[in-house]
Amino acid sequence: MNTPRKLKQNVWYKVGSEINIGEPLFRLPWAKVLLHRVLRETKERYGFEMRGLRLEGAWLTFYIKPDDGLKLPLIIQR
Repeated sequence: MNTPRKLKQNVWYKVGSEINIGEPLFRLPWAKVLLHRVLRETKERYGFEMRGLRLEGAWLTFYIKPDDGLKLPLIIQR
């Protein structure tokens, strides 16, 4: 199991994830709506700036910077 990163202020973190079934799920309209909702709710809870959202095939990548530099969901810290 990975240990969480030690976060620093004013740092951009690259986050990437692949759907385990390898299908281009994010090309489906309902999946895009779901992703938008999850990101909106997460932003309300944690406060962050996000750039470079990229959906390519089964991959999702983006850069994220916490507002206070120290709070990110644990899943992103790994």
